[in-house]
Amino acid sequence: MEFGFSQEELQLKGMVSKFVEKELAPFAAEYDKKENPKDCIPWEIIEKAMALGIGSAAVPKEFGGNELSNLEILTMIEELAKGDSGFAYTLLSNITGAQLITKFGTDEQKKQWLTKIANDQTKRFLMGFALSEPQTGSDNMSPNPNAGMLTTAELNGDKYIINGTKSFITNAGIAGLYLVWARTDKTKGAPQGGLSVFLVPADTPGLKVGKIEDKMGNRLSQQGELIFENCAVPASNLLGKEGMGLPICLAMIENRFAAVGAIGTGIAQAAFNISYKYAKERVQGGAPIVNHQAISHKLANMLIAIESSRLLYQKAAWHLDNMIPGMLVSSMSKVTGSEAAIMASNEAIQILGCYGYSREYPVEKLLRDSKALSICESANEIQRNNIMMMFQMMEQKS
Repeated sequence: MEFGFSQEELQLKGMVSKFVEKELAPFAAEYDKKENPKDCIPWEIIEKAMALGIGSAAVPKEFGGNELSNLEILTMIEELAKGDSGFAYTLLSNITGAQLITKFGTDEQKKQWLTKIANDQTKRFLMGFALSEPQTGSDNMSPNPNAGMLTTAELNGDKYIINGTKSFITNAGIAGLYLVWARTDKTKGAPQGGLSVFLVPADTPGLKVGKIEDKMGNRLSQQGELIFENCAVPASNLLGKEGMGLPICLAMIENRFAAVGAIGTGIAQAAFNISYKYAKERVQGGAPIVNHQAISHKLANMLIAIESSRLLYQKAAWHLDNMIPGMLVSSMSKVTGSEAAIMASNEAIQILGCYGYSREYPVEKLLRDSKALSICESANEIQRNNIMMMFQMMEQKS
């Protein structure tokens, strides 16, 4: 077992950390406070991140990207989340999108879209994943053809006609390309091949942006509705083969669960950093409160949760980099990271007292941001069900 970073990995971590410290963290609260959710997207900061190659981190070198390992990517995501979790989530979609196109795309799709992700001249090219719908979320991949996803895609000549509505889609309205899941066989559930995935450019006729969500936190990430009304896409825009909606989804969430774990770790680390600094400076009873047992125990619990969360997402990254099935570890990472973030943010408010509850300090924002992580990418309650299901399946095989 190896727990150290290479020199190159340390340099990457340091570069992203400096970017966050200089370009992101000082301005995150300003964007968070904007009344209109559409104004919360920090385009100038996104452009600077793109210029550093963060958005093209998962693009293979042959298409102009950096082709970083999953460990490097998740380390980078944690650093971004220390500055703002919503910002990290916004750029994560480019990383996940590049991974899916690399794995499932045709040569033509790879050349067209991976090159664009890496080299788009505006530095504003983002991606989105159109999976969740108003009536469905955790049961998107239901085996029941009459449950779950209602969006359809019907083949008509050399085009698929997509109809339906997607909700809470990250980067809705600001992405240049969406990966859209739709039902191509109404008689089959997801495991039987009823769903497929399509590459849909944002300017495709018949694709409209609906309501943009006004959220309590994670405001530097935009979520909203996508409405498909006879939206026609070429058959060549099918990702993988027809009926591959489930395996493509599984590949996506194995990466995304671990990434949520990394984002949660970043939030928790930011909460600890603020709390520890404050506890060393705040004097009560004639001594800095860091020396009071009640406070030191809170800080110690935060450190334990952070280290546990970090090790789990790093183990998940190791599985991904070595092409070893690791959905169980990724699910554990998602739960542990999200709950570490909530706990650490909540304790940070308690340590700072009235200042923690005030917007003068950023810890109240961290708590608002962290709550999204226990809901997004499948709720933690569903994750716990899946963790036990996967554990029992592994037990039966052993």
